[in-house]
Amino acid sequence: MVNARKAQHSDSKIIYEWRNDELTRKMSHKTDPIEWERHRKWFTSSLTNPNRLLLICEAKSSNESIAVVCFDIETDRGLVSINLSPLIRGEGMGSLCLTSAIHHFSNTYPKVTMLDAEIKSVNTASQRAFERVGFLKVKRDKYVMHYEFSLVS
Repeated sequence: MVNARKAQHSDSKIIYEWRNDELTRKMSHKTDPIEWERHRKWFTSSLTNPNRLLLICEAKSSNESIAVVCFDIETDRGLVSINLSPLIRGEGMGSLCLTSAIHHFSNTYPKVTMLDAEIKSVNTASQRAFERVGFLKVKRDKYVMHYEFSLVS
């Protein structure tokens, strides 16, 4: 199983490495490699930004970091994205990480009632992970699938 915890400064390097992985870049909206200094500034500001929550997912059995989940909050909605460690791709961990992160997020930001996700059309693995958690496809652009998930029962 998976635990989600708030990201710390010590997580910066691994997130940087995951973000610059070739397949990660291909599946991201921004495909260029990120320079370390730019990442460092983004990461530091993300940790103190009240409208962003970065969560690290860890395998319960080993406490090994396996994913980062980012929530960008705007009033009662949050935009969620996930980046898995390249070492665990294809193991079905994406939906487990999302479930754990969403639970943590909803306890931290109870006024947010809806989550959105924007996933590249070619990223079928992420689409499946979000759909397994309960995200519903609401729109398709030329290159992006738009999903929603209600946090209210």
